[in-house]
Amino acid sequence: MNMVINSIMYRLFIFTLLSLLFFQPATSAIAVEKVIIASSGAGKGFIEHTLPAVTLAATGNIDYLELHIVMTSDDQLIVFHDLTLNRLTDVAQLFPDRSREDGNHYVIDFSLKEIQQLRLKHVFGTGTGVLSLAIPTLKEELSLIRRLESILDKSIGIALEIKHPWFHVKADKDISSASLDILLDHGYVDHNSKIFIQCFDPEELQRIYTQLMPQREMKLPLIQLIDNNDGNETQQKSFGNFLPYSFDWLYTNSGLRIISSYAAAVGLPESSIVDGNGNLLLTGYVKAIHEYGMSVFVYSLNNQPDTFPPFADSFTSLLDVYLQKADIDGFYTDAFNEAKMITDQLDFSSLPQELVRE
Repeated sequence: MNMVINSIMYRLFIFTLLSLLFFQPATSAIAVEKVIIASSGAGKGFIEHTLPAVTLAATGNIDYLELHIVMTSDDQLIVFHDLTLNRLTDVAQLFPDRSREDGNHYVIDFSLKEIQQLRLKHVFGTGTGVLSLAIPTLKEELSLIRRLESILDKSIGIALEIKHPWFHVKADKDISSASLDILLDHGYVDHNSKIFIQCFDPEELQRIYTQLMPQREMKLPLIQLIDNNDGNETQQKSFGNFLPYSFDWLYTNSGLRIISSYAAAVGLPESSIVDGNGNLLLTGYVKAIHEYGMSVFVYSLNNQPDTFPPFADSFTSLLDVYLQKADIDGFYTDAFNEAKMITDQLDFSSLPQELVRE
């Protein structure tokens, strides 16, 4: 009960504070290009988040790499999409007796040394065998990215997603603090660092913005991701239990004002922006996001023909609708090279240049 009351009081405090400040962004910059974020560490050619995938993407024209992080039993961070290891690794063969009652093997139940024994599944065949790849740690991935930046003489952007903070809290682990410590060690400090931190948990992002980053003298831009209310991405504690989080309040004007107090962008699912017939949805909401000085990112826009909605007969027409008709500022995609070529050919000169919070 106290947790619920504290959460409500905190929101009211933020709302009052923002009212006093008139919700004006502290600083801003002009967005002149559409942001392309390679989903799951550009893993389409190899597999999610692997070091070869990052290297391949870095040699291209990628803007940002999306990296997901979860924590091991000994408080180490690995770059991995799921809380469980079964979908992507051979954990069931190596550790058959380590699953929970639901039949899944959870990352948080294994030490880093044990995680490093696993090999990722579904890696492409080489003709004579299968390439065996391990799960990288966040330190390894960031070190590689920094080295590639030096070799290629370019900045490689990162959209770092903190996965399921609520789940880690249940195990008495602070995944956000650990993430910021590693980022700081690798020189990601302020808006000059080409990085976003993203999460589906609004309260966690507010904690990062108001507490964790100031403690470390960091100021990194945040992306508030919004999902449906099924509890797959985030949950909230209520009367001692964790229940599916309701994102409904984030679609209200007061909710958007609160988001603008800490976030640089809002990430929305593609189906919430345009319906199957090409009709625009949430046009007033997208406009309001821009008016608050934030960007709108959409997940995910990909080039598989069997996934195209009825209004799009090609990847080009799909991007044209979202980028020009719906006026989004960036998107997540597996097809980052093709997306870059298409966006370079699209004409955005007639669109208003929206202000983006640093």
